[in-house]
Amino acid sequence: MDFFDNLRDKLATTGKDVSDKAKEAAAIAKLKTQISLEEGKLKGLYADLGKAFYENPEDENIEAYKDSITAVKEVLAGYEEELANRKGLKTCTNCGARMAKEVLFCSKCGAKNEVPEPEAKEEETDEEAVQEAKKCPVCEAEVTEDMAFCEVCGTKLDD
Repeated sequence: MDFFDNLRDKLATTGKDVSDKAKEAAAIAKLKTQISLEEGKLKGLYADLGKAFYENPEDENIEAYKDSITAVKEVLAGYEEELANRKGLKTCTNCGARMAKEVLFCSKCGAKNEVPEPEAKEEETDEEAVQEAKKCPVCEAEVTEDMAFCEVCGTKLDD
């Protein structure tokens, strides 16, 4: 009976993992849809603002367009930040580039960033595995071709 108990437990765990991943994928898809809708609103507001300004540069409604655009940008930024968090990314404090939460140095500008508390590391994607073609000359950490600086020690990488 021990074999069947272990099998049942393993199937239950696997089922829960699959369910969790499906829920996460659905949440990410929903966020992407919300981002797309907000970007559409923003594009429409910019078009309306341009038309209003062209037709009457003295129109008092132009300020209202600016306020609406600012509000949509704030909502959009919130959705994008939530999406980045769900994907395990953070934003460089210096240049705004997206990077994995666990890296210490930005691969674009080399700025040092705080590392949050370590979490369970997810499996790496096939795309990440393909890009792991070289190592940092100083600390020998794995780096990709698009990195200008090592994420571990901050060394400028040769092109």
